[in-house]
Amino acid sequence: MKKTFSLLFIAAILATCPITLAAEAAPQKAEDNIKHQNQTPPPRPSKEEMKRQFEQRLQLTDKQKEKAKIIHQKGRAKMKPVMMQIDYKRQEIETLKLTKMSERMQKEKTDKLLAEIKELEKQADAIRKENTQEFEKILTKKQKAELEQMKAEGRARFAKEHPPRPPFQGLGTPGFMLRPLLPPPPNQPDNNFWK
Repeated sequence: MKKTFSLLFIAAILATCPITLAAEAAPQKAEDNIKHQNQTPPPRPSKEEMKRQFEQRLQLTDKQKEKAKIIHQKGRAKMKPVMMQIDYKRQEIETLKLTKMSERMQKEKTDKLLAEIKELEKQADAIRKENTQEFEKILTKKQKAELEQMKAEGRARFAKEHPPRPPFQGLGTPGFMLRPLLPPPPNQPDNNFWK
């Protein structure tokens, strides 16, 4: 009887050992997450400050600044009705979610509205591209080269600040149910099954 009791006691301790190790590692991860969340990003400059820096770096002349302002105003005038339509369609989708319509009908109407939004977004992108091309026409070759360098720096900064997400390792991932839910026991030989 004593032998059985001691074996059960040892088995219970060994069974909880990986759980305790995982529980000890979890608070450290939680602390890291809290530290990361508490870091405030540096304050971003205002739109006026960004515009001033942009004009200064490209060394725009007063005449170019006036032309750029006109191009910007024309672009906003073209863009405004498109953006209003997109907002209206999104409001319609939210209203559809609140109706007592059947799910199938609701999905059909939502899909139709989403397709319309997609087309409107394509129009907005075309307007943006047209505005960019018009703006680039007023620049000298040196300014265009500087603008390309600024774009490359912006893409690099974006890639640094927004790293790609790791692949999802959840329920839809093949082999999800084959992986153990707990980390390998410390005395287990290292093999590929636990990775």
